[in-house]
Amino acid sequence: MNRPSISSFPRSFAVAFLLVVIAAILAPPSSIAKELKGLRVIYVGSERADEFVEFLKPHVAVIESVDRDAFKPADAEKFDVVLLDWPQSGSARMERTDTSPLGMRKDWGRPTVLLGSAGLNLACAWQLRGGSGCTCLDPVAYDLKSHPIFESPFPIDRTATIEIDTPSSFQDDMDEKSIEVIPVVDEHEKNWKAGWCTYSTAFDVYPDVEFFCGGVNHKTPTAAAIWRQGNLMHFGFEQSPAEMNDTGNRMLLNAIAYISNFSEDRPIAITPSVFVGPRARPRSTVASWLKNPDRASWVERMVTPELWQTIESQGNADAMAAWAESQTPYLTTDPESKLTIDEDLLEIQMGFDDPRFLESTIEGLSADDKDTVDRAARLLARYVPDGPSSGTADDWQEWHKENKPYLFATDFGHYRWYVDPLAKKRATPTLQLRGADRMDRN
Repeated sequence: MNRPSISSFPRSFAVAFLLVVIAAILAPPSSIAKELKGLRVIYVGSERADEFVEFLKPHVAVIESVDRDAFKPADAEKFDVVLLDWPQSGSARMERTDTSPLGMRKDWGRPTVLLGSAGLNLACAWQLRGGSGCTCLDPVAYDLKSHPIFESPFPIDRTATIEIDTPSSFQDDMDEKSIEVIPVVDEHEKNWKAGWCTYSTAFDVYPDVEFFCGGVNHKTPTAAAIWRQGNLMHFGFEQSPAEMNDTGNRMLLNAIAYISNFSEDRPIAITPSVFVGPRARPRSTVASWLKNPDRASWVERMVTPELWQTIESQGNADAMAAWAESQTPYLTTDPESKLTIDEDLLEIQMGFDDPRFLESTIEGLSADDKDTVDRAARLLARYVPDGPSSGTADDWQEWHKENKPYLFATDFGHYRWYVDPLAKKRATPTLQLRGADRMDRN
């Protein structure tokens, strides 16, 4: 029996068939919209479980909830995304010092959305980048970036803004009399419960961090409201789905869909929170604050007595700030998280994060004089804790050759160099593996 040819079908059918084939060829293999419909999601909390379950039912394949106190990390194994709802409270402040509902940081690999203050609490427990900020976020988004998270599965019009007077807390950093914002609730001028925003200074240093938008808050216009670190999505607005408007709910759904693509990425840096214990400030803070005489006392508290004595001896405020700026590369942190001068860095006239530091210091291990060798060994032990344990020059040379494309340094929290594990796994330089490029590949 002969099979019918395309030409034997009616012309209209042939044209329709051809269009379907072309559409199939041109269509992407998958989309975040389709992924959202297929996601299995678990809400971990207690306060708002019913609201989140009812809201998500029409949008995802599976939605379940479990009480935060009863949750075990193994419970998440059959789910694609976890929503952690962990509000601030007296008990939370006690818990977050040494534990978290998600277990140990090193063992957690599930894509997770941190709702409201869960971002702060988990940052305190796991020493994440989100532990410095303010519980002062209004339900009003600001400075939405051009990013896929605002395009799919639900498009969000970043130009659909309203104009408000520039918040007083923003006025030290900007001259504009008004700003354009997007409320995530109706009646945004009401007294809403404040969410958690994170200070975003130096976010660009971290390969595993993405900034999506800020929000109106009582500290700074650069604070982040929605952002990602590794497999963790910080959704800082405190409002529930029932309280948010359509735009806010779309942002939440897009955040869930987007983070579902990051099961391979992880938070990299260790960043102690100021809300748990002493934490060293970044080096640039000293000179920056000394330029404002009202903040001199703040600097005195953040540096060692010896360093403060040297700073004061420079003379007036301008001279103090100028000297501090010239010494910034050589600052380090002592065991009490106070800033001091690292005499070894001063000797080599180089900051630990200088691009030349590793190669130059490793070469020092092969120097002829013992002082240079000892100084190099101290510097590498201090700033590169993930280096080879043997400490020999040959081992360090080999380690540096293997890891050079995947290294980055930061003075936020711990002063040190890190290896970007995802970049190394994919054999892609860390500077080239940022943002959405860190999505899962399978």
